[in-house]
Order: sequence, then structure tokens, then C-alpha cells
Amino acid sequence: MKLVFIVFFLFVTSLIGLGQNYTNQTPPGIDIIPQNSNLDISTEFEQIIINKTAQNPQALHFGETVNISDNFVNAGKWEYLGNGNYLWKLIVTNEKATTINAYFSEMNLGKEEELFIYCPDLNQQVIIVNNKNQTSRFGTSIFRSNTIIIEFISDEIKELPFTLREVGYSTIEDIKDFGNAGLCEISVNCPEGESYKFIKNSVSRILVKHGTQLFWCTGSLINNTQKDGTPYLLTANHCGDGASEEDYSDWVFDFGFESPDCDKPVFEPEKNTIYGSKLLANATSNVNVFSDFKLLLLDQEVPSEFSPYYVGWDRSGSTPQNGACIHHPQGDIKMISTYLQPSKSTNYFSDIEDADGKYWKTNWSETESGQGVTEGGSSGSPIYNEQGLLTGTLTGGLASCLNQDSPDWYGKFSYHWESNGNDSTSQLKYWLDPTNSGVEFLYGSNLDSTSITADFSTSSNKVTIGGAIEFTNLSQGNITNYKWYFEGGDPETSTKKYPEKVRYFNGGLFDVRLIVESANGADSLMVNDMIKVESIVFPTITRGQVNIKVGEISSEKTTLQVFNSMGQKVMDIPNPTIQSNGVLSFDISAFRAGAYAILVNLDGFKQAYKVILVK
Repeated sequence: MKLVFIVFFLFVTSLIGLGQNYTNQTPPGIDIIPQNSNLDISTEFEQIIINKTAQNPQALHFGETVNISDNFVNAGKWEYLGNGNYLWKLIVTNEKATTINAYFSEMNLGKEEELFIYCPDLNQQVIIVNNKNQTSRFGTSIFRSNTIIIEFISDEIKELPFTLREVGYSTIEDIKDFGNAGLCEISVNCPEGESYKFIKNSVSRILVKHGTQLFWCTGSLINNTQKDGTPYLLTANHCGDGASEEDYSDWVFDFGFESPDCDKPVFEPEKNTIYGSKLLANATSNVNVFSDFKLLLLDQEVPSEFSPYYVGWDRSGSTPQNGACIHHPQGDIKMISTYLQPSKSTNYFSDIEDADGKYWKTNWSETESGQGVTEGGSSGSPIYNEQGLLTGTLTGGLASCLNQDSPDWYGKFSYHWESNGNDSTSQLKYWLDPTNSGVEFLYGSNLDSTSITADFSTSSNKVTIGGAIEFTNLSQGNITNYKWYFEGGDPETSTKKYPEKVRYFNGGLFDVRLIVESANGADSLMVNDMIKVESIVFPTITRGQVNIKVGEISSEKTTLQVFNSMGQKVMDIPNPTIQSNGVLSFDISAFRAGAYAILVNLDGFKQAYKVILVK
């Protein structure tokens, strides 16, 4: 396939003030009819087809780049604007492209100089680079267009203080971007994402550059034991495996690329972009021997206006019981997939459980909004346990919207920690525990020293009478006091940051409330009818055997009495045996057929049941 680039150079007559990386301002030359010179650039390429389910995992191929650094300068012209400034403008068009972006180097803008990068119809964010926000080398995020416009403003005609090295593009065969995720995928702001409303801000879409090839992956900002906001980003090693130092400096990280609600938007949402990175540590390529991780250092601090979150982690190796993955399938907006059954420790692409395995094998579950999965572009995405802590990064698997019940495999964070090698270039420990604290888990943080937010979650909101529920504190900020209120629970209140398990002895629906306080204020969260307590006896019609789910309570605190239809007590067991699964079982087959009332006393809390005995 041959692609032709046409480059136009234009004159304009207006000037605009300094801006940020992204702006809604109109660039100065948008309405000018161009006088142009043409530059044709052709390239031959063989389309690459990548399958994430292959046992040799690959990132999702997105497009390629064409080198134009030797051609763009000489074709340009300058125009005096009449106000002491000059403007140079360039339009690059690839008639067969569906997306386009640019890669710059040797960027050295003067104090009053600006660079505008945008597409002609201005239906996407305009990028502005100036002396304050420039990096010497960077690649832009993509524009859904076949044309990109570059404008440079200076107070003198001069040698351009930058090099436009390459132009990236995808074609209709390559296109993987906004709106291309599978129909089963679930927006991160659906109900499933409620417990991840801070955590989601750590997740980024990554435009990977490896030589002249472009790929999509997912990664996440990650906390370290100094909690200092160092912009470490964790992803999978197979994302750009073998990329050069120059390639990493061209990587583009889009944060906040998500729907504002549960619906999948018609128009592409805005995003917050960071340019460039450096490789700090990674696993060796063989996923059958190593755990497929890569740790990057972003070239820019993450601005506070991005509301960044540095995700916490669990390196203990404890089996995740349930949780979720947040990811960018097919390079689309941020989605969430949920698992409700424990992951299994295996090796990559293996079904055989192995306590020493390097991967978590995970199957996705159906939830309120459907059943999300992963796809190409999800590679490197984080998986969280029931406490919202990162426990692995996606390598690959079999899951798709056509195979929703098939598994995926995540390289274990516990193996990433220090098992892939002994030095700083092959482990996370050196970077994420610079204080050498030895902690096995670390909670995430948004690093805002003044703001506080109350938030919590549970591993499950359903429990049988006598059972207990563990609450996970997800609150953020410099909190000094915690006040928990557990309606119908035992205990009913707690002032601990991490409250003990709460036991429920009465059936019904119960509220949970948390108030957090700091020196600067307070915040609260109230979840109505959050806990559903069920009393279960089975079967209700029996030939003798009766079972009652009583949850986590000892036999020493339990009594059982059975009454016939005349109100006569026919059975009295002071300490009935409760099985390890929380089921109390007994036999009434010696009695006459008829109705029987069963009274169970659980540590002072009484519950009555009715069963019918048949012969």
C-alpha cells in the first residue's frame, strides 16, 4: 500500500497569547486560504496483524510513522504579521489516513514563541507548546483526521527551533480508537466503577512507539513508600518490548479519557496528555519464565488539574478474592471489567494451579451493567483485589466479547517486586520502596494535603444471619478522625481507620455511614440499604434433614430449639455443631409428620424458622 503526504505552507495575519498543552482557543491561521508548495512522501509497508491471545503476547498494532525531517523546513515560508511578529504554518495531509499525529525533537522555543498543533475543523483539542511547557522531544496524541496543521509564531524570521521528525498515521485497516471497543465493554463510570472513582484517575491510555510502528497499551500511575508523587507508570513489558530510549521519549499518555457517565458517548471526550517517558525497569521478554512488567518514569510531573491518583499495591502474593480491571480496550475510552470469584495462581496461559506461578488467571463476571472483558489495547492494565490494591498487570488471554467466560492472565505484582532479577533494572522494589520499609501493601493516594473524601467498599453486600462483613476504607486525604455507623451491625459504631469485621444477627436491609474529619473540614458518605442480611433454612419441606446458614459464629454461642405445632419443645441442643462453611445441620426424622418451628439463638440474637416434615 502506498501513502502520499502533501505538505502545504501558509501565511496568516493574526496572533494568539500563550496557552496550555490543550486549549479551546482558535489558532491564528485557521481561516486563511493557503498558498502552498507540495511535498510527496511515499512509503511501502506490510500491515501487521497482532493477536493478544497468542502465547507470545503482542501489543495492539495501531499504525506507523513516516520520516519527514529532511523535507519539511526548506518548503516553508514566513510572513510578517504587522505587529512585530512572524508566523510560519504547515499543513500535512495523508489522504488515506484515518488518524494522524506528529513527532518533534530538538524543541527549544524562546520565551515568547508558540507552537500550535491541531486538525482543520477544530473538533478536537488544540495542542499549544510554549517555553513553559515544552520538552525537547515529544509525540502528540492522535487526531481523528487525515490532516494535521502546525503553526509557529516568533518575533523574527529564524531557523525553526524544532524538528518535525515523523508523522504517524493509521489507515482504515489499522483503526483502533474511540468507539472501537467491543459492545460488551462497560464504561468506568457505570455502577461497577463506583468503588474506583479515585483509582480510575491513575489509569492511562498509552500510544506506544517502537521504531516506525505504533501500538496501544494501558498503564497506571503507581504509589511508592515515600508517597512523593514521583510519576512512575506501570505497564506490561510486551508493550514496546525492545523500544529504544528515543522511542520511550515519544510515548504519549492520555489520562482522563473516559465517558462522563455510564453511557458510551457519541463524541470523543477530552483527555489530559503527558508526553514522554524513560524506562526504569522491566522483565525479560520470555513470559513463560518472567512476569511481563515494565516501569516507566514520565518525563513530566502530572499536573494537579488532572486529579492524578497514585494507585496502591499488594505484593504479599495473597490470592485476590474479587475485584476489577480498568483498561482501554481497542484504544477506546476507559472501561471496567469485574471478577467475583478468586483468581488462580498459574503460569502464563496455563490452567494448572501452581502456588509458585507467576500469573493470576482471572475470569470475568456478569454484573449490573453486563459482563466486561479485555481486548487488544488492554495490555498492561492493572487488576485490583477486593481492597482496591493493584495485584497484577495484563499480559494476555482468551477473553473477548465473543468469549466472555474465557480467562485472562495477569503478571503478578508480587513477582514483579524482585523475582525477575537482582538489580534495579529488573525489579520494582528498588523504585517503589526507596525507604526499604519492607511493607507488603501500600494504599493509594491523590497527594492532596488539604482535601479529604469519605469512601469505602465491601467484598460483598450480602450476608446470612450471624455472618460478618469486612469494610475497606477508601477515603482520601490527611484524615484525623473516622466515625463509622453500621445500622443493625455488631458493633454498631467504630472510630478505627480500618474497622473490624461487622457481624449481623437480624435479617433485613441496613445502612452504612462514614464520616471523616481533618483540621480543615469534614466529609461523609451514606449508603442506604447497603447490607442485605438473609436468613436461610433449607429445605423447607424435608424428610428429616434441616440446614440453616448461620454464618461465622461459634457453636459455643449458639442454641437450637425445635417446637411442634402444639407449641411443645421436642428438641433442645445447647451447642449444635456448625460446619466450616457456616451451616448448622440437624435431623428431625424421628418426629411425626407436620409443621415445626425452629428457634436459633445466636449469641443472644434470636431467629425463627418454619419447616414441614413429610413421611
